[in-house]
Amino acid sequence: MPPLLSLATAAVALYALAASGEPWTGTVPAAIALASAAGSYLLWRRRGRRWHDPAVILACLPGIAAGVWIAVGGLATGVERTDGERLLLEVAPGVALVGLLCTLVSYYGRHRPE
Repeated sequence: MPPLLSLATAAVALYALAASGEPWTGTVPAAIALASAAGSYLLWRRRGRRWHDPAVILACLPGIAAGVWIAVGGLATGVERTDGERLLLEVAPGVALVGLLCTLVSYYGRHRPE
């Protein structure tokens, strides 16, 4: 599951990186989300795909914060966009990144069944 979720997260982050056109509310946070997803996955693999690995979970948190910033940053800073552009370039990719990364956290944080 993490390989697919990580690839989906990378695809959304790359979309936001390429399409946003706004460095502080799109490009930079998308790069952070991409690095967070890739770093957490690589760390999880390197550490032997452990269950409930706090270091791997922590590696996802900057990406979640970046996704939130993508979703609301343009509004907070007053980036000029139409409603459609805001949905397509900010809200949709930001919410998708948060959802995908939170799903990764739930997978990495699962406990071994007794």
